[in-house]
Amino acid sequence: MFFKLSLALLMFLCFGATAFGGDNTPKPQLGKQLTPKELAYIAITVFPSGEGSPRGQGTARQGAILYEEQCAACHGTKGTGGTAHKLAGSDGGWSTGASWPYATSIYDYVRRAMPPFNVKELSDDEVYALTAYILYLNDLSDIDTVHNQSTLPKVEMPAKAYSHNKWEQEERHNSRKILNQ
Repeated sequence: MFFKLSLALLMFLCFGATAFGGDNTPKPQLGKQLTPKELAYIAITVFPSGEGSPRGQGTARQGAILYEEQCAACHGTKGTGGTAHKLAGSDGGWSTGASWPYATSIYDYVRRAMPPFNVKELSDDEVYALTAYILYLNDLSDIDTVHNQSTLPKVEMPAKAYSHNKWEQEERHNSRKILNQ
């Protein structure tokens, strides 16, 4: 017991003076403030409403070429599945087209996580084109429909009917709490 108290006193004397000292105490230098360029690289969320969507555009016709180069090896021909998940189809199994409630979420995911061997390699136009192609494979868009920051949020996804938006649900809950105070 004496040893533990002695050790605690010694630690306080060594470190406590720095931690609890006066105004001249050096403060720890934790992290650094990000530059606007560094922040733009990581602040890339595209919300269901389309908020956060970058400028750019693409069609499924453009996306088909990119898909063969960047995606088919893992997702299979025409999104039918391979070593990675199916992107197309609604045969009762899981596929992106059948289970994702927002087209903007497809864009967001492709933008931040694909291709897995070199994430964020694709330009915004290429991500729009690949998203358009995935929509096309699921009969949710025509091959020459131009998708961009204003058209993508308007795509009606089949899964939207049986999903809910957690952010919207929380916002309603918080608003009711504020109004009832």
